[in-house]
Amino acid sequence: MSAVYIGVDGGASKTEAVAARDGKILAMARTGPSNPQGPVGFDGAMDAVGQAVSDVMAQAGVGAAAVRRAVLGLAGADFPEDIAKMTEGLQQRLPGLSFAVVNDTQIALAGGSRSGFGIAVICGTATNVLARRADGQQFSVGGLGYEMGDYGGGADLARDVLHHAFRSAEGRGPKTLLEERVLERLGQPDYASLRRAMYFGAIHPYAFLALVPLCFESARQGDGVAEALLRTMADALATSVVAAARALPFDRGEMEVITVGSLWNGASDLLRTHFGEIMGEAYPACDIHAPCLSPAAGALLMASGGDDPGQEALRRLLAAQEDMAPER
Repeated sequence: MSAVYIGVDGGASKTEAVAARDGKILAMARTGPSNPQGPVGFDGAMDAVGQAVSDVMAQAGVGAAAVRRAVLGLAGADFPEDIAKMTEGLQQRLPGLSFAVVNDTQIALAGGSRSGFGIAVICGTATNVLARRADGQQFSVGGLGYEMGDYGGGADLARDVLHHAFRSAEGRGPKTLLEERVLERLGQPDYASLRRAMYFGAIHPYAFLALVPLCFESARQGDGVAEALLRTMADALATSVVAAARALPFDRGEMEVITVGSLWNGASDLLRTHFGEIMGEAYPACDIHAPCLSPAAGALLMASGGDDPGQEALRRLLAAQEDMAPER
């Protein structure tokens, strides 16, 4: 029987695994968050990855020996030391499985691009950029947080929403729809109560991520503060992409720029349109588009490489369906 391949996408909100053989999807599974830098910690993150892989193998009816290769694209796999630690932790949870841990930007680019090359710009809870040329050279920007130069993810936006909502309420800044909506979303009667709840830790820090959609909704209704926040985010993301493009470098001809992550799909399209305007000035022929395939599908394609006779059929199958439902 031919070999099975597995791809995994592990991030701050969920972990997805998909298994395939001969260009057919056998199974898919989903578990909880697996970013070791998040609230679940290292052991919780590795448990989520291990469970997703175990589940997808069980659903496919195969054991570790039947899997030729698995590629696990994980948030937080930023340095060789991270990858070594994750690999050791997963070997304990997945004995006998042949797998490789890579950063989640790798699988986002592999699945998201049409050519396998270009620049992937991730904008979810955090932001990260990976550029790769056809000759194999690559360069990454960001992914390590605000203190190390990053800006533009959901955590940054949530903080800015809070900042400007407080300033609106206290008369220290322009009025914004965010003022009332923040209280509603966090279940607080007024800003004095919200201040106390934040100060004494009554609201979990990750709960503030629920404020991110408020910015997009308010911008869609023409709120000036919310619009300014999204333009600032677009500026920061475009700056990171341009920095990566110049570092390799890419010429000013056509290159793919793949917008990966939930924030690109907000209720207002201002983030995407302003980002496109800035990129168009720097690289007029750049091809900006949403991912062709999901990161989990990208991990699966990386796992199969060029040695699966059904890889092109698998790519077409994945591209033809939004839901990677197993094909028996």
